Amino acid sequence: MELDLGHVEDRESFSFSEGFELPSFDGGENDCRAVVEARVTKTGIRYLLEAKVDCVLSTECSRCGIPFDHFVSTEFEIVFQRGERSVLPGIEDEDDFVFLSLGDTFSYDIFPRVREAILLELPIKYLCREECAGICASCGTDLNTGRCECSKEEVDPRWAALDRIKVEIDDNQDPLKREE
Repeated sequence: MELDLGHVEDRESFSFSEGFELPSFDGGENDCRAVVEARVTKTGIRYLLEAKVDCVLSTECSRCGIPFDHFVSTEFEIVFQRGERSVLPGIEDEDDFVFLSLGDTFSYDIFPRVREAILLELPIKYLCREECAGICASCGTDLNTGRCECSKEEVDPRWAALDRIKVEIDDNQDPLKREE
């Protein structure tokens, strides 16, 4: 994704597509296919890159484990300046401002910025659909396709002693109740 700024006259648009891998939650890799549409505008010694990125990420649902394609759409901008590095008033985020020395061929690889823009848009967990019911933790049944026969009543062992006391009270009547 090499950008050649040396041939930009006033304004130039371009697009490209590239496949790469992104890290997955389980330590593996997910296939990603990104399409970048960009426009470079030259004003004096500065170039403004405006890019729109659409990406399809092949992954698995975090709840049910079914493979699916997750779509990401994002945008970013970068300002390039030819010449010596200088302090510019009003420029606080220098990550979006790149200086190119006079000896450079004015080329810049935007792939790291494309990758970063996609990573910033990824959710905390991937869901095949918002209402995904996941799988049963006891028997592994896919709850999207049917119901499992597992007991839904789970007793926390820390509360078991209190449950026994409640049963005793119910069986022997409330000992705090006064006889009249």
